[in-house]
Amino acid sequence: MPVDQVRDRAVSALLRVLENDSHIDVTVDRTLRRGKLSPRGGRFLTHLVYGVVRHKLLCDHVLSAICDQPLDKIPAPVLMVLRMGVFQAFFCNNVTKPALVHTGVDLARRRGNIGLAKMTNAVLRRIPDTLDAVQLPDREKDFVNYLRVRYSMPRWMVRLWLELYGNEDAERFCAACNEPAPTVIRVNTLRTDIETLSQRLLTAGFATKPVRDCDDALLVSNEGDLLKSKLFRDGYFMFQDPASMLAARLITPQPGEHILDMCAAPGGKTTHIAALTGGKARLIALERHCWRIARIHENCARMGIPNVTTVCGDGLAPPFADAMFDRVLLDAPCSGLGTLRRHPEIKWRTTPETPGQMAAAQVALLRKAVQLCKNGGLIVYSVCTLTRQETLDVISEATSDGHCVLEDAPEQFNTWKTAQGQYQTNPLAAAWDGFFLTRFRKRS
Repeated sequence: MPVDQVRDRAVSALLRVLENDSHIDVTVDRTLRRGKLSPRGGRFLTHLVYGVVRHKLLCDHVLSAICDQPLDKIPAPVLMVLRMGVFQAFFCNNVTKPALVHTGVDLARRRGNIGLAKMTNAVLRRIPDTLDAVQLPDREKDFVNYLRVRYSMPRWMVRLWLELYGNEDAERFCAACNEPAPTVIRVNTLRTDIETLSQRLLTAGFATKPVRDCDDALLVSNEGDLLKSKLFRDGYFMFQDPASMLAARLITPQPGEHILDMCAAPGGKTTHIAALTGGKARLIALERHCWRIARIHENCARMGIPNVTTVCGDGLAPPFADAMFDRVLLDAPCSGLGTLRRHPEIKWRTTPETPGQMAAAQVALLRKAVQLCKNGGLIVYSVCTLTRQETLDVISEATSDGHCVLEDAPEQFNTWKTAQGQYQTNPLAAAWDGFFLTRFRKRS
């Protein structure tokens, strides 16, 4: 009897993400493109893969209590099957216990052997009927460990959230990280306006509503594959979190200026700057990884973006003259802890040392951005993380030589203002990732 194809492909995807360090969004997208799955099957596969990665530690906590052997002794494919069974039991209301047991046993037989299939059958039948029946660490006696297990979050991250938000909001944040990220799109104002696109999307079967405090963003509130819509193919919008949209807006680009996007792929901020200037700025999109430049070209072509030159080069040694640009945007590589809803695999790859390691490169990149900017020009530094090392410490280090000063943006940005020239989005807000942004003026 053939195994369930959706679950079988989900196991393959999980192995690539959790064993081979593949990016979850790329892995799921490739899996869906290669497999002939129904729209419903594709949605279920996505739910399984993201769900198991989000709740991996909780799944392992449950399995450790009902397995007769250590989890690290179970072959990786079968362990993925068991994790998937726990996830379905607690987070898939439309999957019955007999169904998850039956499909799990079939998968274990295919991925392992008869003995592993029998073990899988026994383990899956022992899964508690509800999450409430799972014995978790005592919330009152060990709140850190409770949050760690209940929300599948590394201990050091839990302590970081407690330091930043306090007990109540830290738990809210942990819970929010395990929810699917909302679908938000940025309207391509070179081709349409928000009201017209909203109506056209509604006609195509996609309900939308505006995002508060973000003039060119729409929250898509119903299911469906927007990627396959003609409106996407014709470049009327781009998928982009509203927090990510702040960077281009914060640099306040003007027509005719020479502007550099230092770490540009996949081109979301480059195309946004182009739209804000009516396509009349001279834009250079710098990207270190040559294979990612194709994404910038693809998005610029699809959205009809003019006046963009792509350059493959390292931001630490860029092929440009000093003081060449009126404005420089540095959306720097970072730990990404503000995007855990979209990239839950980050939880299992980031260590307590990661933010400090990233900060050293961020300081060097920011100093190079200042060097490339004209005297009196503007620089915006942006990261999708919340650690002090990658935010306030980087700013302090980069401004210590006196070559640039913090400068406030227009008052419309005060919603996110935390200090002079510094802005941070709140990841507890439903539609927003956690971003930190800073605006500098280069001294003459």
